[in-house]
Amino acid sequence: MNKSNNLTIRIWLITMLIISFCFISTSVLYSHVYQQNLQEKYISDYERTIQSIEKQIEDDSITSLADVEKLKAYDSHLFMSFQTKQMPDITLTENSNSFFADNKLKLMKDKEINKAIAEKKDTQIISEIELSEGKIKLFIFRMKNISIGNQDGILYSVVDLSFLKDAEQKMDNWILGVFSLYGLLAVLFFYFLKKHLGHPLNDLRDIAFDYAKNDFSQKASVKYKDELSQLALAMNKMRKSLETTGSATRQEKELLENIVASISTGILYYNQDKTLLMSNPLGEEFLLNWDTIQNVDDYHLPEFLEDKIDEVVKKSEKVFYDLMINDFYFHLSFVPLFDEGMENVRGVLVSLKDLTKERRLDKMRVDFINNISHELRTPLVMIQGYSEAIIDDIAETIEEKHEMASIISDEAKRMNRLVNEMLDLSRMEAGYIDLTIEDVKLEGFFRNVLSRFSRIAKNGNVQLEMKIDPDIQEYPMDADKMNQVLVNLIHNAIYHTSTIKRDDAKVEIRVQLDKIIDEILIDIVDNGPGIPEEDIPYIFDRFYKADKSRVNNKSNKAGTGIGLSIVKNIVEEHGGYIEVTSELNKKTVFRLHFPYLDHVKSTE
Repeated sequence: MNKSNNLTIRIWLITMLIISFCFISTSVLYSHVYQQNLQEKYISDYERTIQSIEKQIEDDSITSLADVEKLKAYDSHLFMSFQTKQMPDITLTENSNSFFADNKLKLMKDKEINKAIAEKKDTQIISEIELSEGKIKLFIFRMKNISIGNQDGILYSVVDLSFLKDAEQKMDNWILGVFSLYGLLAVLFFYFLKKHLGHPLNDLRDIAFDYAKNDFSQKASVKYKDELSQLALAMNKMRKSLETTGSATRQEKELLENIVASISTGILYYNQDKTLLMSNPLGEEFLLNWDTIQNVDDYHLPEFLEDKIDEVVKKSEKVFYDLMINDFYFHLSFVPLFDEGMENVRGVLVSLKDLTKERRLDKMRVDFINNISHELRTPLVMIQGYSEAIIDDIAETIEEKHEMASIISDEAKRMNRLVNEMLDLSRMEAGYIDLTIEDVKLEGFFRNVLSRFSRIAKNGNVQLEMKIDPDIQEYPMDADKMNQVLVNLIHNAIYHTSTIKRDDAKVEIRVQLDKIIDEILIDIVDNGPGIPEEDIPYIFDRFYKADKSRVNNKSNKAGTGIGLSIVKNIVEEHGGYIEVTSELNKKTVFRLHFPYLDHVKSTE
């Protein structure tokens, strides 16, 4: 803090200036008024004394000079001498001889005195002479022609007023001493103010700054009953109030931040200058993704946001906007926030609702209905057509009728399988799935599964391979449910691999025991068209019909899109999980993870 802004120093300086003014004024008043009056009074008194002596000498009938000695004055500062031509000087006061002997030459240096003596006129001179030691001596010199007896002469009278200068010097010394004492008292007064005013105010200032930083650990001390103590009491009461209010505000702020951070809507708050003041994680993720799409390294306000904010500020009303970015759908609401006067827009609150999942689910629902309609229409048409052929006796022989009935039976089974898949998925998602766990010989189980696809693989020119780790012979599981899992995965692998014409097309099933992570791993590997990276997170969602998941498969619109959802549910019910990795046109791996040692320990 600047010293000139220090309250203690300002009060001290003002007080010192007032006291100094009074002190100096008093000293000047004494020097120029009191001392001057005193000096004039002494001069006047000595003039009257000299005149009285002169008058007495003139009025008395003194016949001889010897009688003049009777008039000697005994004032130590008055020196008188009577001088005639015939007689030596007659002194009328004590020490006059030595005085005139010592100071005659000095007196003669005064031009007026020298002139008066030379002219021998009655004269009175009040002047100063400088002594050899540099001191100034004030004196009264008076000469008067007078007759004493029959003798005419000159009466010299000199008054030494140097005692007034001495008194003045003593008074100056006293003033200097008083001034020194005044300086000492001023220093003591400064430290008194600093201790009893400056330090308490500094403490209160520091405490106030701590309160401004929401630090209420300090408490103002109350020692006396003066105004500062009252201020300290007020600050302590304010501390309690601020602490209570701050605690409630922090709780509300924390609650609001948690609410804003946990809601499924992105929040962005901009002021009129389009400066981002607040955001939640979803809002920040939206801006980050936008910058990534636009190849911007630093934060950049999207142009459409800037335009909409300007529109809201101009219209002072809500604005809604739908946005689609790379298959992501957002619904944006722009809400104006007004100042206290409800006249000017101080900021715009932008809420972003991600509708991508809803749009995808809606699309999946439409695709599912279309797929189901297609899947059911084909067998229904065939059933209807062959049943009408049988009714109309189009089939002439028993063999033809048996063939038509066999086709009707196959199509009915196909329809039944579709219905069962949908029912299975509904039960699994509702938590109603019953597993019959038995120890299954893995070698025979997998060979039996693969045998069902030998003809399909041969027709598609796809080679089937199987590798089973000799360290794992059997595993407890529900054979029917796991058969459903593997049939679905292997069928998909063969089907999609056959769509690419290559000589080394193959599907491989690998079963191995990973002793490091204590898991049994079942891999279904194919070298088909692969799955695009953007589709991988969604392939296990129900009704997700991946017409993009196998990019080279033009007939991939067949199927209901619920097979992998069923696979995921069955695997998880066995305590495992499924993951997928894929490289386009190179390799796709579906890996099933099942716990191993946990089961072994439990059975022991």
